[in-house]
Amino acid sequence: MLFNLRRYIYALTQYWHWLIIALIPLAAYLLISGVRADRFTLSRTFNINPDYPVAVTTSPVDTISIQSLATAPDHFFTDRLALSSWKRFAETSPGLAKYNFKDKQTMLEAIKSLTLVLSQKNDLTISYHGPDANLGIQLVNYYTERLLSRLRAGYHRQLAGLADKKEFSPPQMLQLDKTRFNKSEHNSWWRDERVGAAALAAVFPLIISLIIIGFKEFTDPSFKSGRQAARYLNLPILGFFPSLEPIINNLQDGSLDEKSP
Repeated sequence: MLFNLRRYIYALTQYWHWLIIALIPLAAYLLISGVRADRFTLSRTFNINPDYPVAVTTSPVDTISIQSLATAPDHFFTDRLALSSWKRFAETSPGLAKYNFKDKQTMLEAIKSLTLVLSQKNDLTISYHGPDANLGIQLVNYYTERLLSRLRAGYHRQLAGLADKKEFSPPQMLQLDKTRFNKSEHNSWWRDERVGAAALAAVFPLIISLIIIGFKEFTDPSFKSGRQAARYLNLPILGFFPSLEPIINNLQDGSLDEKSP
């Protein structure tokens, strides 16, 4: 057993470059993952007066301002009617079939990727940041259209109070195709979720290389010791000629030491 272990260790020293080659899949995976975009930011933006009324879904007459809505966007994204309508929409959308939005955790993860921001220039932006560009487009379009619908309803609810406010756009101007769409792609050389895939890319080829090295060594028909030669030839061993390489190396090292001051 100890002899076979020494044989295998010796084979590793002879074929060590195979172990380096085994790391090529890991390097390729990290390179491709680092170059390829795996995060996307998608947004729709439109300019609007921060005092513009937004219809409240829990009341047939009440409204709130855009400014108030922007200060608490979670209430907009988690609106019960919005969530139920989104689930029905997702069920009929082929690109979203892989998601189970009836699962509360899946829905919460999707909502966490959304933001609603009102800038100082009165640009209202609904944006998505996450790994699925198709999901991002669908979410941004859905919630933008829903917000525009609530703005149109809010305009009609407060029509009398808005008569003298020319800066408020009429409902026909609040359309999805009149918003500005932006898309950005992001990549990173490393993310925590790549640990599992990187480990497989490193360990699996390394194991295969170790197996191949062992197979090559133990199927090599050459003699590995004098005892093997004696058994094969059925002759007694009278003696061995030692390897001169270690002796030569020691003599060379000694001559170098003598030359040094």
